Amino acid sequence: MSVFAALAASFLLSGCFRSETPKFPAENAVAAFGDGGRFQGYERTESDRYKKTDEAIIMVKRRGDGGYDFVDEKDKDKVQPISFHPIAGGNFVGQVLENGKSRYAYLVFRIAGNEAFIYVPDCDKQDKAQLEKLGVAIGQFACSIDRVADPAAFFASLTLGEPSSKLVRE
Repeated sequence: MSVFAALAASFLLSGCFRSETPKFPAENAVAAFGDGGRFQGYERTESDRYKKTDEAIIMVKRRGDGGYDFVDEKDKDKVQPISFHPIAGGNFVGQVLENGKSRYAYLVFRIAGNEAFIYVPDCDKQDKAQLEKLGVAIGQFACSIDRVADPAAFFASLTLGEPSSKLVRE
């Protein structure tokens, strides 16, 4: 699966975090990807290796509102709007308006030089009692963070696991 498809599909998978309203204000977005650029996608395989995904070349374009558009280079009609917000540990939360929906999904990015590692925090792999204490509504297929008071601290506290994919600047 391409990184672009993985970004879109990850929001459909069980265990992800969502909200009906944005948890991070647009005016607080940061330029995690600088002015943008062209990125090659890689999917994670066993043993911490990554496999180049030929169909995953993404143009990252900075928007005037502080966010970005991730544009599939082969299908320019596939555009994924995303904004980035810093959290503890030098990571960033990617807040994504789900295509065709009026809700948001969340990823965590760790940027190291020309590489951006993408984590899809899994609600099912977190401490359920702690999630509920923080205001998370645990659902069958996703967890709602609409009642989470401090989303930056919340995402910084999650167990991320291994990155699912990465983007490398070309």
